[in-house]
Amino acid sequence: MIKMGTFYCVLTFHTTHHALNAEVILKKKSIPVKLMPVPRQVSSSCGIAAEIPCSMKEELLGICHRYGVEIDDFHSIEKENKCGLLDKMLGIIK
Repeated sequence: MIKMGTFYCVLTFHTTHHALNAEVILKKKSIPVKLMPVPRQVSSSCGIAAEIPCSMKEELLGICHRYGVEIDDFHSIEKENKCGLLDKMLGIIK
């Protein structure tokens, strides 16, 4: 049996300034947002991304546009399965 990964979504920005503005605006609107380094699946360069609820993509893009926050891109990323020794021994994750 192979476990299927789950997804999380991030917004990337052209500048740190826009990432910080997005965080402030979304938090004021009670939208869960978490700043994080840009995931390696997206880019190997340094930068800040905002983890957001995938189901709110269109709403969040609209909010950022209305407030002049420039978005580089929206990414849906599969979480990597991290299997431990017990999982390998039981054959849960291959």
